[in-house]
Amino acid sequence: MPVTRIERKPAPRDDAPSTHGHALIDVLPWPCIVFDRGSGDALGCNPAFRGEFAQWDEAPSRDAFEADFDHVGEQDGHLLYYAPASRRWYRIERRPLPPDAAAEAVFLTNMSECIESLRRHREQHEQLLSTSRMMSVGEMATTLAHELNQPLGAAINYLAGCEQLAESNGHDRLLQGVRQAKRQTERAAQIIGSIREFVRSREPHRQNLACAPLVQGVIELLRLEAGQHQVAIAAALPTDLPPIFADRVMIEQVLLNLVKNAIEAMRDTPPARRQITVSARVDYDDMIELRVVDRGCGIDEGGMQQLFTPLYTTKPDGLGIGLAICRSIIEYHEGRLFAEPQPDGLAMIFTVPRGTA
Repeated sequence: MPVTRIERKPAPRDDAPSTHGHALIDVLPWPCIVFDRGSGDALGCNPAFRGEFAQWDEAPSRDAFEADFDHVGEQDGHLLYYAPASRRWYRIERRPLPPDAAAEAVFLTNMSECIESLRRHREQHEQLLSTSRMMSVGEMATTLAHELNQPLGAAINYLAGCEQLAESNGHDRLLQGVRQAKRQTERAAQIIGSIREFVRSREPHRQNLACAPLVQGVIELLRLEAGQHQVAIAAALPTDLPPIFADRVMIEQVLLNLVKNAIEAMRDTPPARRQITVSARVDYDDMIELRVVDRGCGIDEGGMQQLFTPLYTTKPDGLGIGLAICRSIIEYHEGRLFAEPQPDGLAMIFTVPRGTA
């Protein structure tokens, strides 16, 4: 039976007879509206449509109807749309109506519950992966901390003896080197202790920290290593950057690890181009974003997917736990750690909460 045009008027009651002549559409359980394919005028809609879209007093034109939806992709070969006004997701299908196909029926399926279910499932899956990763990293960190504590303690004692000997004999240059080595060893012991406490307590000790001194401190710690590899490290931080709310030792360790990796990634880069830039900004989520950008060899797509997997490494002498531990630390700070390929290198980026000025 052909579809007949109706005059625009308030939608009839659900118990009223069909106004568009296509009785089957009225009994369909999902929303349906019929348009004239030429003019785009509405020829009618079924009770399910009027119930789903109560904001329309009468069947809208095709242009008005389509203006209320944003195309966001496909699902199982069908177009998927989002309606911002109602915050609902719909799968939309269009079918010409016989006998002359002058009219088009548009069928809508509310996919909101399905989309939300998939989203919850994905979040649960990511949470399980994060928990699994944290367990692996925690076990490795605990083992390493236990094994490294004793040799570090012995090294500090030996260096303390060397310091006294160099001081008593007036060897100023030797004394300076011994004190620097002792300072670095004590710092390593402090980091190990912090990791053990982090794994045990699962709660960072956070405070407001200015980024500039923190970044400069890390650069100073790596100045000797950077000089040996002919690498220049530059800090590009805005003067009005807000403080971060973080555990100092943990964030220093993350930044130290990322800069050391950047130094090692530029072994094959010509010395004149070996440069690392540490920058920071406030991102769109009002988090502080820190970036470590190198001009190294970069990483392929397969490596990007496994970059933070425990025990994965591209270094011949690497353990593959540094970035995994760093990511766990950043996640405990409610931030993200991720990588971005650059035209001539790699950017390692992490976010941490913004502190109060």
